[in-house]
Amino acid sequence: MCNPYAYAAFQFGSAYVQYNNAKAKAKMTNDAAYATAERTRNEAIYTDISLQKKKSVEYDKTAAEKFKLALEEKKKKGTAKVMLFERGTQGNVFDTVINDISRNKGVAFNIVDTNYENAIISIEDSRLAYNRQFTNQILSLPMASKPSFGLYALNAAANSSAMFMQTSAPSTPDAGKSINFNPDGST
Repeated sequence: MCNPYAYAAFQFGSAYVQYNNAKAKAKMTNDAAYATAERTRNEAIYTDISLQKKKSVEYDKTAAEKFKLALEEKKKKGTAKVMLFERGTQGNVFDTVINDISRNKGVAFNIVDTNYENAIISIEDSRLAYNRQFTNQILSLPMASKPSFGLYALNAAANSSAMFMQTSAPSTPDAGKSINFNPDGST
């Protein structure tokens, strides 16, 4: 049979090793989760910046389209004025043609503005979706809590106690002493 003191020392040593292994595993899991979270945060930042740049591009594109439409309107008005003056048309017909050109520019501006608003709404929706996606990725990373040595020590103590109980002889009464079985103390 094994020496109970050696067995107890082995149990507590083993518990300490198991505790250190569990602590190292928890640290490794948490370090990996922190690194993954940092990469995910960086990816989220880069994605958000690219979407903001996309908004800026849409704004510039809209401004260029409006500028082009304004130039076309001026050209059309100039051409219409020259043609109407050459024909000698004046009054209501002249005003109607010039106002039609202005109304067409207004309709075109409204279409450009609507397209711009739709593009910006789409970009903002993408930003929100990416934000939720990256947040969910970070929140779903596995995290491990640091183990408590108390559980390992308690297990080692229970195992050691069991070994001490198995290796110690039961106490037996002396042969010369009488055993009293009466509860009132009389023999």
